[in-house]
Amino acid sequence: MWFLFAFAGAFFKSFSSFFRKKISKNVSASVFMWISYSLFLIALAPFVIIAHTPIYALLSEHLLVMIGATVPLLLATYFNLEALKREDLSYIAPLNAFVPLFTLIIAWLFLNEAPPLIGIVGICIIIVGAYIMNLSAQKSVHWYTPLVHIFKNTGARFSLAVALSYAINSVFMKSASNAGYSSIAIIFGISVISWLILAYVPFRSHRQVMKALQPVNFGGVISASVSSLFGSLANILAIAGTYTSYALSVRRFDMVISVLLGWKFLREGNIRYRLAGSALMTVGVIVLVIFK
Repeated sequence: MWFLFAFAGAFFKSFSSFFRKKISKNVSASVFMWISYSLFLIALAPFVIIAHTPIYALLSEHLLVMIGATVPLLLATYFNLEALKREDLSYIAPLNAFVPLFTLIIAWLFLNEAPPLIGIVGICIIIVGAYIMNLSAQKSVHWYTPLVHIFKNTGARFSLAVALSYAINSVFMKSASNAGYSSIAIIFGISVISWLILAYVPFRSHRQVMKALQPVNFGGVISASVSSLFGSLANILAIAGTYTSYALSVRRFDMVISVLLGWKFLREGNIRYRLAGSALMTVGVIVLVIFK
């Protein structure tokens, strides 16, 4: 059963990225996040109340940890929308493979957790996948040109910033989880802090808010938010039913699904390279996460 929940998490995450791509040029990141977290609070409040979830204890006793989890997540969302403004979904989504890679590097630098040999293999597979995905990005002058393109392309650089932000967020999320709090409590706590940080949005970005609420944009905002929430909840259910590494590995299939969505519905090109590269990066993530 956990596999179905994990795959559902990948499915919903892919569609969240798909709808973000569709609204990225019309809706500002701050407005999108304010609306999203408002919806999160409304949707999760009944579950928090019924389960008597200790939100106050979480926010008061672990405030710095929760802020540490929230700020990188807000930055990741902002960078993601900026990346999607500039590049195809089928190119941006696979770069999420760098999230576990950056997490591994952070753990190595700050927790002295050196990766085993199999972890190095996973990292190499991810890099090879990124290389293949960039083969069609521009004409190769040198063998390393496709990899250099990642650091020259603005959308790709934003995506690397997304991966780094998510990696930092995961470290603080793990810290909050180790303190004994449920995933729903952590998500709700992050939503509360995010909403407070973004409370200025409806006052200082009134025109942007009204633009986001227009039917042509609001449907995409709602769809992206709901897909993200369902993806998070499905991921929680998957983790509850198996090892975290297994659930996260299956969820990384969102990279392949996003490439197919971009090709099928957004008419994005270079599908062969991007599909092959994202599939290989998915394999690398699975190796890295399960055997680390």
